[in-house]
Amino acid sequence: MRYLSESFAVGALRRSASIEQFLGPAFHAERRGVRWVAIEPRRNGRYAVMVYLNWDIGGEHFGDLLEFPPLDPDADGDGELLAEVGDAVEALVTAERSLNAVRERWTNVGVAAEDYFDYVRSGRLPDPLTKDAATNVVRTLLSTGGGDERTVTWWLDGLRHRTGCLHISDMIFWPAGRSRTAEEIIDHVWSCEPISL
Repeated sequence: MRYLSESFAVGALRRSASIEQFLGPAFHAERRGVRWVAIEPRRNGRYAVMVYLNWDIGGEHFGDLLEFPPLDPDADGDGELLAEVGDAVEALVTAERSLNAVRERWTNVGVAAEDYFDYVRSGRLPDPLTKDAATNVVRTLLSTGGGDERTVTWWLDGLRHRTGCLHISDMIFWPAGRSRTAEEIIDHVWSCEPISL
């Protein structure tokens, strides 16, 4: 069993055991990275919600997220404190609201690497992302809907961040009965100017 039920996740936190969740791709300049969140019980009885942005140096045979260096070369790699709260359930809710964590996807420490391996196998975009590779991803999304929801989310997040085209999902999925080809969508996407957020 990879994922903890809510009661097991809360129970682990109350026993002072940390839990974590792989969130997907992250980007810093031209570096490809990954995001994950951990909830760490503190000695003062509170719970720290920590966000980690790490350089994606792993692959199918290496996925120890704690060993990945920081995505930002100037960061210290210890993660960023998102919040410190007084209740285990409140910590879960904070991660869900702020980071789009999913209640049913919390794991014990070290197990989120299994979700990273899923990402490597099915959701990680090629690096560097070529126009042909992006076209193939869009073609798959158009023809199949992309498969499972996590893979679609990973692909769309990656395409948005790597191309700067914030409306690519609209071009692929809306309106219903769309008539654009993958090539037409990527031609448009490639002409988008990235903006600073």
